[in-house]
Amino acid sequence: MVLAKRLAEEVKPEFAIVADGGGGLLDEDGKPVSFMVDSAEKTYASFTVTATNPGGHSSLPRKDNAIYDLAKALVKLDAFEFPVMYSDLTLSYFEKSAPLIGGDVGAAMARFAKNPKDKKAAATLRALPEYVGTTGTTCVTTMLKGGHAENALPQSATATVNCRIFPGVGVAKTLETLKGVVANDSLTWTILDNPTESDASPLREDVFGAVERAVHNRFADIPVIPHMASGASDSLHFRAAGIPSYTLTGIFMKAEDEFAHGLNERVPTDNIPGALKMWHDLVTDLAGK
Repeated sequence: MVLAKRLAEEVKPEFAIVADGGGGLLDEDGKPVSFMVDSAEKTYASFTVTATNPGGHSSLPRKDNAIYDLAKALVKLDAFEFPVMYSDLTLSYFEKSAPLIGGDVGAAMARFAKNPKDKKAAATLRALPEYVGTTGTTCVTTMLKGGHAENALPQSATATVNCRIFPGVGVAKTLETLKGVVANDSLTWTILDNPTESDASPLREDVFGAVERAVHNRFADIPVIPHMASGASDSLHFRAAGIPSYTLTGIFMKAEDEFAHGLNERVPTDNIPGALKMWHDLVTDLAGK
């Protein structure tokens, strides 16, 4: 973050290229299919929601109970779905991905790209974990903690709710929405850490043109697709500092070989020479402009 702010104030770059995401996809036979450029990412934010209670002995149960109060809140969150959202970036992603995916899902992508108010298309995409995040904000409960003894009424119960927030929505508005869904003022909400928000980067023709040339020098004619990441990358800090950022790597991998953040995370060694050549082509192309 400090570096990003310093660059924004002292260097004032037009944009940044960051090697921390994106990259190429191979099919099951090892044939290149597409290349992704992360041009936006959702805001990562976690909240805790806590129910409290005077407690007491379990042989003397109360009508109110911290665990039950929290459970009722979580049931409401489970039933809630954030509104469909879209941007030029996500519509372009669905438009270019549709012919690659094919079938009913590809058709839904194409319809959504043409008309994001198509409820049937949106429902098809939202039913799939790999695409629901591209259609709006998502929040899900990831951790639970409650009670202190098997023979005592719980004095507190806490859940952690992790959200991936669509660019432009914001942490505060998301928390306000969650509180409204639960509709229980006795619960206590806390924002964890210090989430960093960032807007989407514009789909610059000069950047995408250079990326396409570099990719096509290696694999001709595969589509270069703008993508909104659901996770976080170093580009987050550059975008937050006002520097449009584009995240990519020169690595091409099969979907089943993706083990990011796992103990078995790895990169195929035969990718490295081609990736380095691609980076050289991209950087020299942009520098020559």
